[in-house]
Amino acid sequence: MQWLLRNRLYYFVFTAIFFVFWFLFKVGGIPEIGHAILSATVDVSVALTCLLITVEVLLPKHVYRHKYLQFALSYLALLLVCGTIIILSQLQLDGSSILEYSARVAKSPKHYFYWFWADLIFGSYFLVFFISAAGAAIRFAIDRVKALNIVEILQKEKAIAELDVLKNQVNPHFLFNALNTIFYKIDRNNQPARETLERFSKMLRYQLYECNAEYIAIEKELEFIGSYIELQKERLNENYRITCKGFDDVKGQKISPFLLMSLIENCFKHVSRSTTCENIIFIECFLTGSELTMHTMNTTDTVPADEKGGIGLSNIKKRLQLVYPGRHVLTIRQESEVYDLLLKITLA
Repeated sequence: MQWLLRNRLYYFVFTAIFFVFWFLFKVGGIPEIGHAILSATVDVSVALTCLLITVEVLLPKHVYRHKYLQFALSYLALLLVCGTIIILSQLQLDGSSILEYSARVAKSPKHYFYWFWADLIFGSYFLVFFISAAGAAIRFAIDRVKALNIVEILQKEKAIAELDVLKNQVNPHFLFNALNTIFYKIDRNNQPARETLERFSKMLRYQLYECNAEYIAIEKELEFIGSYIELQKERLNENYRITCKGFDDVKGQKISPFLLMSLIENCFKHVSRSTTCENIIFIECFLTGSELTMHTMNTTDTVPADEKGGIGLSNIKKRLQLVYPGRHVLTIRQESEVYDLLLKITLA
């Protein structure tokens, strides 16, 4: 019901305007006010239901995923069902049924025939089509404007970030040569330090050379995240328990680079710092068909309201809306001592 609450003003205004105009139209053919109100209520209720299903289900599920044939078939079926409901309901209000068609036509051939086929049959199907199509077009235009605004904001942020990178750029070859020099300066007996430096070097190489494409192999992204987690473990003491599951099993799909990284960074940034109790970070990911699920949970101390979610979470929401519109679900549950996040993305 969140989508209904989020867009309640849009639907309230749309319904109110639609009902007023449709009631005035009904009064022209139904002199009895009570009957006209009831008839208009049936039409408006069914047409609005058709609109809601079209806008909140069919658009994000099919159109925004470029599944136009599925949308056309689903939308046609929806029109047939909703139009038929109106037809049967209006016949019931009129004290009639489909079975009485022949008898009614025999009594009033011209008037009933015209009313049945022009007003009732054609009018009912046209009504649900027009209302759902018009409402969907308005909603699509609104979503399009929002998407363009998000793109513009992200482009500005990207330009600023690129400028900052240029200002602080260090020649990569110099950087890798320096790391190699440090590596060989470390005593060979100090194997943990050499392994840590080597892991950091691989992460840096990935950032500089391997993730410049729009989409990359998900196993490479998870390998990078795994290296980051191992480096974080090096600086934590025995009061921390870090559990990772499923990284080796997720492969064969592509993902936007660094999309998941902010989630992992937040775990380490906002994990509790208790010296008497165990501090826990749990990270799990798995692939079901083309749907990736990333679940993170960490114990946390009390976080000020303006820091909830951590740095980067607002950015990842924008990126998800831009890269995977209508193809992701982000659920966050924060309690006094636990921060739990669940992200589901349909990758293909």
